[in-house]
Amino acid sequence: MTALVLAACAGPGVLAGGEGVQPPAPPAPLFSVEVVAADDSTPLVASIAAPGATAVATDGAGAAAVGWDEAWELAPATLTVTAPGFRNGAVSVGAMPDEVVQVRLDPVVLDGRVVTPDGVGLPGTIVTLAGQETTTDQDGSFRIVRAEPGTILLTRPAWSDTEVVWESSSLLIELEMVPLMIRALRVSGDKAGDDVVWQQLLDLADTTAVNALVIDTKDESGTVMRDVDVQTAYDVGAVVPYYDTDRLIADMDAHGIYKITRIVTFQDDPLATSRPDLATRNVVDGSPWENNRGLAWLDPTDRAAWEYPLELAVESCRRGFDEIQFDYVRFPSDGDVDELEFDGLTWTDYYAEETEQQRLVTVAAFLEEAQNRLNPLGCAVAADIFAITLESPSDEGIGQSPESLADAVDVLSPMIYTYTYAPGWKGFENPDDHAVEIVTGALDAGIPRLDGFSIYRPWLQRAFITDAEILEIQRIAEDRGLGWMLWSANTEFNSTMLPPG
Repeated sequence: MTALVLAACAGPGVLAGGEGVQPPAPPAPLFSVEVVAADDSTPLVASIAAPGATAVATDGAGAAAVGWDEAWELAPATLTVTAPGFRNGAVSVGAMPDEVVQVRLDPVVLDGRVVTPDGVGLPGTIVTLAGQETTTDQDGSFRIVRAEPGTILLTRPAWSDTEVVWESSSLLIELEMVPLMIRALRVSGDKAGDDVVWQQLLDLADTTAVNALVIDTKDESGTVMRDVDVQTAYDVGAVVPYYDTDRLIADMDAHGIYKITRIVTFQDDPLATSRPDLATRNVVDGSPWENNRGLAWLDPTDRAAWEYPLELAVESCRRGFDEIQFDYVRFPSDGDVDELEFDGLTWTDYYAEETEQQRLVTVAAFLEEAQNRLNPLGCAVAADIFAITLESPSDEGIGQSPESLADAVDVLSPMIYTYTYAPGWKGFENPDDHAVEIVTGALDAGIPRLDGFSIYRPWLQRAFITDAEILEIQRIAEDRGLGWMLWSANTEFNSTMLPPG
């Protein structure tokens, strides 16, 4: 036989007699591998690495064809299988498989807890990691199944956004968030609509440490001070539009200002007089009860009376406010309480312990309902409370206490104004001369009583004290890790009473 030889030259190939062309080596036989999730058997897109071979990827059905290596019969090989969000898997092959080799991968499960600086669990925190999103439970706990390494983002109304890099080294983590440091000024509705005053407020926010404004939506008289998408407000004749909501929201966003709106809740003369069925009643004749100023109140125990302030709150959130602050979210006190009658509150002694408990539960339930509606929309819920409740062993007849509201609201704002304290308080003949001592005493008494996830952000006064004293009481709050809001009935502020930017 003549041999054929393949020559390596630049010219045409020449076959030598007796030689032939060597046929290509036959391809390695293939066997099938299927990769599925161990928790629900869904197919996975995975990578399969075999010794001495290029890794192959499974298709959308979780299947891949792997080439068989005869050497594996002498030394069984381990195929390593990996998929994002799953623990690595492995399978040993020592003979050509006759059937599909199935590999089940266990998901990576990340368990975590989001807490305050004091270690209290933060419910309602949105946790995002690698495209997955979940929300913490009442204890602040969360679980992410099929967790992939990346940056964990924590967001919650009234708290600073937090980012933490997670590299999967630990499957049990605790993450801390800190509240926003808010320094705010109160803006009455009429002043919000005054172009000159509004520009002055924006200038103060640009040049001082002020980073938030509190604008009235509904005031003490029950007047709704802007156009709202809530029909009840028009039905009772409450709307007197002083300002353009969308314009103010846009201005505050442009200046990086945190946006709070204030809604007076249960003192509401327009609705209570228009709808006596929703009002607190005078036990003498069944008419709407009136306080010392002749204003009627909604009945806090009547859930139907909750809807109007809650509708205003939801509308405010959707319009762009960051935080909804409920004022007068309490039982009435400034009048003859012996003549009060409620749908869901009975008593023989208004100040008895069992009556107090009914009041506390009622106010907390309203604010919890507000949280349920507003937190998912991205808005924080705040409540103004009497400062005396920080130091009093009772609810002072109004249904407020730090303990009952510690988990019912995002922000508690005690109104610490010296002019609300009677002469002789703690031996002070004139409380207005002792703003520093009064603010210090109230906060130091109240902080230990707030054992939930709520935070304090006190209202502080600008009237009847000097600019130096105003700065000092702001410092007292900040030294305790708290923000503050400065109250002015007429929205009158200047830079000398505000910390520098």
